[in-house]
Amino acid sequence: MPAACFTTRWALAAAAFAAAFGCARAEEAAERAPPHRQCFSTAQTREKIEAHKLTDPFVCMRAAAREHGGEALGARLCRLDDFFIYEISVLRPDGRIARVLFDAATGKPHSGRKDN
Repeated sequence: MPAACFTTRWALAAAAFAAAFGCARAEEAAERAPPHRQCFSTAQTREKIEAHKLTDPFVCMRAAAREHGGEALGARLCRLDDFFIYEISVLRPDGRIARVLFDAATGKPHSGRKDN
C-alpha cells in the first residue's frame, strides 16, 4: 500500500474519531453549561414586574442589605433560563461589593441554579 493512502486513511480515521469524540464532548459541555441569562433595562423591568406579578425589587434590596449587613446599591432584573431573578449589589462593611440573587417571583434568596 502506498504511503499516501496510509496517511489519507489515518487522517480520515482521526477525523472521524475527533468528530465522534467532539460531539460527545459538546453534549457534556451543554449539560454543564451555565444557565442562559438575559438582563433587562429599567423600562423592561417595570413591564416584566407588572406582566408577571413579580416581587417589588426594593423588598429584595432591603433583605439583601440585612443579610449582608451592608447597604443595597441597586438591583437589576434578569431572566435565568425559565425564571426571573433580581441581582442585588450590596456594599458590605468591609468595602467589598456582594452580588446577591433573589427569586423575583417569591422574593426569596436564590442560588442561581435551576434546582433552587
